[in-house]
Amino acid sequence: MDYKISVVIRTYNEEKHIGEVLKSLNKQTYSNFEVIILDSQSTDNTIKIAQNYDVRIEQIEKKEFNYSFASNKCVEYATGEIVCFLSGHSVPKRNNYLELANKVFQDERIGGCYGEVIALPDGSFSEKMFNGLGYIKSRIMMPRIKLEQEIHPGIFSCSNALARRELLRKYPFSEKLGHGGEDVEVAYRIIKSGFYIASVPNLLVMHSHGKKFLQFLQEWKNWREMYENVEEYIKNNP
Repeated sequence: MDYKISVVIRTYNEEKHIGEVLKSLNKQTYSNFEVIILDSQSTDNTIKIAQNYDVRIEQIEKKEFNYSFASNKCVEYATGEIVCFLSGHSVPKRNNYLELANKVFQDERIGGCYGEVIALPDGSFSEKMFNGLGYIKSRIMMPRIKLEQEIHPGIFSCSNALARRELLRKYPFSEKLGHGGEDVEVAYRIIKSGFYIASVPNLLVMHSHGKKFLQFLQEWKNWREMYENVEEYIKNNP
């Protein structure tokens, strides 16, 4: 079955890489997809660049933005059976990215999946080392697909993740977690409803923020704290 895939991209001032993202999507071997950009009042050339491509552009006010609200709006606008979340600086590495994604969802046990991340060419040395080693490790330990039934840090990260739209409508992103970790909580709900979350290393994107070593360490610490907050939220909202 060729599922229709809705690629949704949340943007705010993404002129640096949005053209690369859309160019990569234009080169995909899979054709049954749409691209929806949800912009939070960018003040740079993000929209101007996006208008050069076959995309649907929707807007929210910057003051409305949190990750959960924006992601739920993306699901609302999506018309495909599968929703693919990319950021405005997540560039699919391979031209068969969407083709592979469609193959993953042929397994009806899979409710969502996520891929690996390597740094963009302008990423920092720390990002290139950390993400590169992580990708190599994942290819060695689970070269194809791993079906997961337990949440963990990094699962279903919406810089590179896909899920069945019917499940995202049933289990929307919690706005109480709108500043981070909302994707982990959704993964938990999908798993508890009887589906797997699949880890698929070959669903590879280039994604980074250019953070130097100390900034990168602080970000890692923030991720750990965020995950602990999600665990506490799930505990209080079983």
